[in-house]
Amino acid sequence: MSVAVPPALEGLRLRLRADVPLATRTTLRIGGPARLLAEVDDVAALAGVLRWAARGGTPLLMLGKGSNLLVADEGWDGIAVVLAGKLLAVAVEGETLRAGGGASLAALSAAARDAGLSGLEGLSGIPSTFGGAVRINAGSYGSEVFDHLVEATLVTRGGKVRTVPAGAIAHGYRWTALVESGEVVAAGSLSLARRPREEIVARLAEVREKRRMALPVEPNAGSIFKNPPGDFAGRLLEACGLKGTREGGAEVSPRHANVIVNAGGATAADVRRLMARMQAAVRERFGISLEPEIVVLPARAPGAGPPRPGSSGTTGAGSGP
Repeated sequence: MSVAVPPALEGLRLRLRADVPLATRTTLRIGGPARLLAEVDDVAALAGVLRWAARGGTPLLMLGKGSNLLVADEGWDGIAVVLAGKLLAVAVEGETLRAGGGASLAALSAAARDAGLSGLEGLSGIPSTFGGAVRINAGSYGSEVFDHLVEATLVTRGGKVRTVPAGAIAHGYRWTALVESGEVVAAGSLSLARRPREEIVARLAEVREKRRMALPVEPNAGSIFKNPPGDFAGRLLEACGLKGTREGGAEVSPRHANVIVNAGGATAADVRRLMARMQAAVRERFGISLEPEIVVLPARAPGAGPPRPGSSGTTGAGSGP
């Protein structure tokens, strides 16, 4: 349902809707509606929405591809923001690829392939936006985003815009300082290397086949837990005999022990209970506490209308990919 744009956002390139279902916007296909969803078409609109939400203390969710996210069954008690318009653009300049934060890694990989540029093949199958991938330093098959990131245009939760070199953003395994600061990646650039197109195509096909063989086909959010230092969460969970374990419609994938699939009708509550069982089993057997890789959103309070600036709210969350 469309809603009137508040005076503070008039003239900006955006669209607002209320009570938008989020289940279809997440790869787990789970979750209730967002009180408000804003689609923003450029940096000015993004900054305006972030500023508006911050002034009102309204919870904020940057919704990328929803691949690293568990939305509560009751929904999201705030504003979900989707990058659109100019923030989806991808362009190649020499050996530099520039992209908006809302562009998918698949789109970046395709543009790089067509330009004969290599470096993104390992990331090509991750169902993430560029901005979400930068936020958590997404990686796969020996490659991480920060291996190639040159700079990023960031928007603070207060609506201030700045462009910084990649080296100015503290980062590590599946983490960057943006997780704590809440800054949003509006755009960025990557430095890639020239390779024969046939080599790039072959590597893309290899990665695609590896992902097909390793990951389940059922709706899922990818890796549920981060790898602990010196080990793999999947190995620990498999050693505990957890493959196939179920809570309601949520199941530990028989194909990959660190992936929970929606086997049919799963709820967020099912997933949370299953995650707790997985953590408890690993802690009991190995003395290791697994840390979630997915973002688990708090439940929406019942009975309230769309958020307004000036209403109370929890600290904003970021979805990652």
